[in-house]
Amino acid sequence: MNPESQPLNRQKKRMMISITIKAEYESREEAEIIKRALEPDNASFVESEIQGSEVRFTTEADSIGTALNTADDLIFSEMVVEKMMKPADTTELL
Repeated sequence: MNPESQPLNRQKKRMMISITIKAEYESREEAEIIKRALEPDNASFVESEIQGSEVRFTTEADSIGTALNTADDLIFSEMVVEKMMKPADTTELL
């Protein structure tokens, strides 16, 4: 029997994709606020830790698409929280 025609009894290997996003803030207090604000959404998808005034968000998935979608959602949510923390510009209301 030709070796090329024999069925391959390979076990499928699973690849894990890991993404770490580092965000630097003006103070440790600001980093803690951001981390706490994002925790409810990220509880089962993202691990976060604070080092100084930096928050490190890490996600792991078994496909690049899932990892990128999680990172995209995290970045968008972080941007919303950051915007909410800035004082309102009263000139925009006029």
